[in-house]
Amino acid sequence: MHRAPLLTLFTSFVCLALIQAVHADTNRTITPVADGWKFIKDDVGVATPSDSWEKVSVPHTWNAKDGQEGPASVSATLETPAAAEAATKERDAAKIKSSDPHLKSGYYRGACWYEHSLDIPAEWKGKKRVFIRFGAAGTVARTYINKTLLGEHRGGFTAFCYELTNYLKYGSSNELRVQVDNTHREDLPPLSGDFNLDGGLYRDVELIVTDEFCISPLDFASPGVYLTTRSLNPKEAVVEIRSIVSNGNRTKTNLLQVKAKAATTNPIAGAPDPKVTDRSGEPTNFTVRSEIKDAAGQIVASDSSDQSVPPEETQAVIRTLSIPTPHLWEGRKDPYLYTVTVSLLHAGQVVDSVTQPLGLRTVAISQEKGFLLNGNPYPVHGVNRHQDVRNKGWAISPQDEENDAQLMKEMGVTAVRNTHYPQSENWHLINDREGVLLWDEVSLVNETRATREFWANSEEYLQEMIHQLYNHPSIAWWGIYNELGNDPMPPSDTGLAELQSAAKEIDPNRLIVAASCHMNRSFNHVPEQIGLNAYPAWYDKKSPSAMGGLIASFSKEVGKRIAVSEYGAGANIAHHMEGNLVQPVHQGAFHPEEWQAFVHEGDWAAMKDNPQLWGTFIWCMFDFACKARHEGNTPALNDKGLVTEDRQFRKDAFFFYKANWNPEPMVHITSARMTPRKLSSTEVKIYSNCNEVELKVNGKIFGAVHPDSIHVCRFPGVTLTPGTNVIEATGKDVKTTISDSCSWMLQPESKIP
Repeated sequence: MHRAPLLTLFTSFVCLALIQAVHADTNRTITPVADGWKFIKDDVGVATPSDSWEKVSVPHTWNAKDGQEGPASVSATLETPAAAEAATKERDAAKIKSSDPHLKSGYYRGACWYEHSLDIPAEWKGKKRVFIRFGAAGTVARTYINKTLLGEHRGGFTAFCYELTNYLKYGSSNELRVQVDNTHREDLPPLSGDFNLDGGLYRDVELIVTDEFCISPLDFASPGVYLTTRSLNPKEAVVEIRSIVSNGNRTKTNLLQVKAKAATTNPIAGAPDPKVTDRSGEPTNFTVRSEIKDAAGQIVASDSSDQSVPPEETQAVIRTLSIPTPHLWEGRKDPYLYTVTVSLLHAGQVVDSVTQPLGLRTVAISQEKGFLLNGNPYPVHGVNRHQDVRNKGWAISPQDEENDAQLMKEMGVTAVRNTHYPQSENWHLINDREGVLLWDEVSLVNETRATREFWANSEEYLQEMIHQLYNHPSIAWWGIYNELGNDPMPPSDTGLAELQSAAKEIDPNRLIVAASCHMNRSFNHVPEQIGLNAYPAWYDKKSPSAMGGLIASFSKEVGKRIAVSEYGAGANIAHHMEGNLVQPVHQGAFHPEEWQAFVHEGDWAAMKDNPQLWGTFIWCMFDFACKARHEGNTPALNDKGLVTEDRQFRKDAFFFYKANWNPEPMVHITSARMTPRKLSSTEVKIYSNCNEVELKVNGKIFGAVHPDSIHVCRFPGVTLTPGTNVIEATGKDVKTTISDSCSWMLQPESKIP
């Protein structure tokens, strides 16, 4: 969360030559501050010389490698339960207990320092305002300029912004230092969780330079423009545009730094706007020009309004525009986006402008029809996603996020739960464009505390999340907790109810949700909507078909439709199980790919047409680093993903959902990686959404079948011959023929141990 600065701020960077204008007709520039950082993995203090520090680029985390490494080297290619279990024992015996307090979690959690030298042009003095915006820092950041403390931000997943204007040495170099600390804190969520908490400046840092008169970037580090669809019908959309306008920053008190809750009681909902600085001097007269453009760039609605703001004050300016015959944002079917640009004009010249995406849509959940997008039933075929990539941790690139989005599109995903924290601005822009519904949540995971500080930080976290991401049409749900009650905790219903109330006050148009793994708990009744995290046939000995009974019981408890917010099973693509399937030990070293597929088949069969559900979210889309886990023969990995952590391999279960969710014709032979084999008689299982699938074995037609209701084709009794066997599957529709093939090596009997 973002604390008021103790002394105020300052900042800087960048040579003038590096600044790139965002709009040709505005004085605002936004420049990434990516290169030229120095870093030290030690809490050295603000005055320590940095000559020997490591040179890094931002985004950066110090946990990219140690958060994914195990205590001993273990092969990932073991094929049998016995071999994998033996490797587990060997690995556990090799664990080395560290006395370093920073390594209590198995990866480095402590305070580290970053430094950047910023050259600020002399000509900016008295003419420009300078801001620094951090996309996130894990998890507490204290920012200094020339050894002066600017402020502290608490919370590892939301942005924070400081104004540096009055504290820069113009025409000179300025020393920016940031202490970032991911140490566990009792007053800051998450208190625990089944994922790493990477440290560092792991999202983008930007230098924002504006005119003296600007749209404020200090309003919870939001864009300073909020778009609310007040009414929507086939003839007209009424859109409220609320802009936070700031007139200069000339005093050392720099009270604007205190964010929106000091500048405006509620910058979105229209509450009174108390003034925050002295009222000396004449008001500045200006014009607010608001334009809405369609996807082709044509203006479909516009408005100009004359306003005035006294010096040193920040005010909210509200305008309402109407769009005739609106084109709706229809999710994957038609993710149509308008853009809204708010410009400030002074003396006839544009001095600042901000552009934001606008998607016109409504979201709701009906007991009769389930999830509704624009009043119509819409399939919520969801996955959960953590924000890490192999060898990068949380410091991922825009291209990494594009890759994730394309893998989801291939599989047919329509919704993503951003677990267990809000994810990057770029990720939201991608999903706006792709038409994917998002669930963003506050990191109240496993447990809470009964302290004022804990709940104050949690509410501020929620406020930052909603304000910063408010304009994204992809967001349908705000989440307020995940799996509370896993660890001992005080009663939390009152605090959770206050979070829900705060969220609804800021944003009444989205749904407030939570994910629970415990039935018959009072907190299940707090949020508007609830999801169940359930893992039959993985964490218990039930059949996957037990999912149907769990859904029925939980739906009855809460008296309405629910979501299944997590479900699944682990899988190592090097592990396979021939013949009859036997449930593996979930904490063991053997996680066969076939069992994961079997669990998902049974889970989906129980969920696909279930009238007690409004949505489902697979756990999870990608394997992710989790230092506390040592299973599946891969240290520090949660392997329940449908795609490996490096994004290189799609597991069989990925293709199962592709057959069920993506209408594009496809066919996939399962267990293609299971070679060499020992059993000469086997079943060939194929996933396909084609009308008919034909199987060939070694060039001979074995038969043809129609896929069942969950798009599975089974060919039992296939005989393999010693040596190489070529398996070919051809899916056929009226207009389409598509094929898949693989080779299986059958070991001769004499070589079978």
